[in-house]
Amino acid sequence: MEIVNRVLNILKERRQNILDGNINCIPLPFNRFKNEFPGIEQGKYFLVSGGSKAAKTQLTNFLFVYNTIFYAFQHRDKVHPKIFYYPLEETPETITLRFMAYLLYNFSKGAIRISPTDLKSTDENKVLSKEVLDLFETEEYKDIMQFYEECIEFRNSRNPTGVWKDLKGYAENHGTTYYKDIKITDELGQEKEVKQFDYYAPNDKNEYVFIIIDHVSLMESERGMDLRNTINKISEYLVIFRNRYNYIPVVVQQQNTETLGLEAFKSNKIRPTLVGLADSKATGKDCNMFIGITNPYSHELSEYLGYNILEFKSNIRFIEIVLNRDGNSNGICPLFFDGAVNDFRELPLPTDTQKLQEIYNYLNKIRGTARNTASRIFLLFSNIKKLFK
Repeated sequence: MEIVNRVLNILKERRQNILDGNINCIPLPFNRFKNEFPGIEQGKYFLVSGGSKAAKTQLTNFLFVYNTIFYAFQHRDKVHPKIFYYPLEETPETITLRFMAYLLYNFSKGAIRISPTDLKSTDENKVLSKEVLDLFETEEYKDIMQFYEECIEFRNSRNPTGVWKDLKGYAENHGTTYYKDIKITDELGQEKEVKQFDYYAPNDKNEYVFIIIDHVSLMESERGMDLRNTINKISEYLVIFRNRYNYIPVVVQQQNTETLGLEAFKSNKIRPTLVGLADSKATGKDCNMFIGITNPYSHELSEYLGYNILEFKSNIRFIEIVLNRDGNSNGICPLFFDGAVNDFRELPLPTDTQKLQEIYNYLNKIRGTARNTASRIFLLFSNIKKLFK
């Protein structure tokens, strides 16, 4: 009954956590979708996949970095995130710049909307205003940027062994591993006693340790392995970190272009699938939750699942729980996507024509503003949060 009692104790602890006002997951900001995906739990392995330019990285950063940091910043007594980020496609500076654009947008409730391109004063006609730079010097902004630096750690390891060493060392320094003695029979038929992993006790039960790999097909091959076997190996390691240490692996992976090509378009099968994972299917088999992201505008659709794609253009995405080993699968959430500031918001139902029209009006406003060349802060005349209640 040892294992049964341990599981029962976990159930009792989690129940008491809620009764005491604590949390068992970092909640998602999508209210309707919480029935399908309440939030990010410790000890879960997530896979994010989609076609080219579907915004896989943006969704990953939004869900597992930005939402996590914002929630933890506001609830420091409940959750302590530690994010190990392996940016195989982008640089830490690019990821941080995108966070700064997101930060400005959200702290101002949608009033300040400046893309990373414009933050860098790329266009000589759109030089970044001093007012924005001054904002980053205020205590409010400095506090959360400091918190961001404390939570996230960019790592340079690019192969499975490097990732394993990084995280194994961290686990050993931030918790205690317990072993049990078991008897085995060796190749000579001799019985002997060896130590086997039993369980791990972290120093901080409220620490949420993320392992983000973006994206997995850019990993450098292990010696003697091709790309497929390298991906299989890193996924094998991630399963160990999930099962032993209660860590949260997050893997970004491309869909095969063939699976989202012309034939798929003709048969209206444009959403990510397990069989469509590029280079290896091991991640899909190993993960707890496979989140697919679809951009219908890239397939030149005029309508999709009741939404007018011609109105939204590239500002709409659909995420789907393609696979969920711990709950329901195939739930779909329509999202408003603002790539300029890496923001996702749950859309109204397609039958709510009044709310949708307000969003179309908002889109026309920001698209018109984007055509202006004045070098100033974007001041929009509506509160973005009111549009998505």
